[in-house]
Amino acid sequence: MTVPELLGRLMGDDPDPVPLYDELRETGGGVHAFPPLGHFAFRYEDVARMGRDNTLFSSDHFWDSPAGLHDPTDPVQAAFVAVSSRQFMFHDPPAHTRMRQAMTPAFTGFATRRWRPIVETRVAALLDRFEPGQEADFMAEFAGAVPVAIIADVLGVPEEEQSEFRRWSQALAATFDPGIQGPARTAAIHSANEMIEYLRGIVALRRRRPQDDLTSVLAAADLPEDELLGSLALLLTAGNDTTVNLLGNGLHLLFTEPTARAAAADPAAIPTLVEEMLRLDPPLHLDLRKTTRDVTLGGVDIPEGGIVWLVIGAANRDPRAFTDPARFDPARSPNRHLTFLPGHHHCIGAPLARLEGEIIFTRLLERFPGITPGDEPPVRRVANKVARGWESIPVRFEKEAACVG
Repeated sequence: MTVPELLGRLMGDDPDPVPLYDELRETGGGVHAFPPLGHFAFRYEDVARMGRDNTLFSSDHFWDSPAGLHDPTDPVQAAFVAVSSRQFMFHDPPAHTRMRQAMTPAFTGFATRRWRPIVETRVAALLDRFEPGQEADFMAEFAGAVPVAIIADVLGVPEEEQSEFRRWSQALAATFDPGIQGPARTAAIHSANEMIEYLRGIVALRRRRPQDDLTSVLAAADLPEDELLGSLALLLTAGNDTTVNLLGNGLHLLFTEPTARAAAADPAAIPTLVEEMLRLDPPLHLDLRKTTRDVTLGGVDIPEGGIVWLVIGAANRDPRAFTDPARFDPARSPNRHLTFLPGHHHCIGAPLARLEGEIIFTRLLERFPGITPGDEPPVRRVANKVARGWESIPVRFEKEAACVG
């Protein structure tokens, strides 16, 4: 196998990267160099270490990562990266701490419970669109619609102005994808910049007339304009695309894992079920860090300034951390998966993502307990090489529960 073929499988071209994950995790010390992208770490202990230790593994890598690739002669691209580079995910303490503290009050467990009525209302309204026996593309007509509506509501975006948010968030997510280059990258950056400019206008309105929403909270914080806009754009995209992937990946597991479908019949089991969905097929399979000095990881020497990819999808299946890791265990406890990463960059939206997953799967299966795979359109994975999800999953909404045996 050539290096390009290997990277193609590792970075998203392979519909099932798990065999490769297993092979590379168990080869040598589980850390491998794949120039020119850098080193890749496949084991739980190493991925967890990189998440926790920002003194050795820095997140200040925007200009060394695919996110920083742009044409500086294009004023739109230059304006976009000026804001995108200020997202708090690309910073270490103390800058990261200052930016994150401005948002933390809105994402505590208590504060997130405030969003429950929004989630319940949005999910109920979208489920009302479907009738028993109806076929639809779950990703386009449900999973792609629910999270963007919820995060837009949380941010305080008027419903009549939310239609572009899915396209914008997909465009911003595409700027992190090393496989998107040339005209496709230019188009993604231009679309993502439309979102930045829209958010700039919303922030100006909230500063004049604050409302009970997250944008008003952040607009009142003492953050420079680019940091504020970068944070809002990141929240919109992360709060949308990752949840879309959770829903698609979770539904696929319900269709293919009998233990998942059986457990889902009990609403009380849904929270633990969602955690196992997050572990076995996480919405984000890859993240990266930059070494601040020479370091040895998995027995491999990595020089200062080296890029190291955290292969979360492989670490979550490490037999050193999980008993029988390839098995879907809906009652797995404890379940210390790395999907949201530990340390300073633990996903700030994790409580909201869990809330959405629990409510959505509970209400979906209450309304349509017999939901089954449909015929059209064909099942397709998304092309994004960092965040693995589904572009389409045809379903048939059925009231009668399927037999599980």
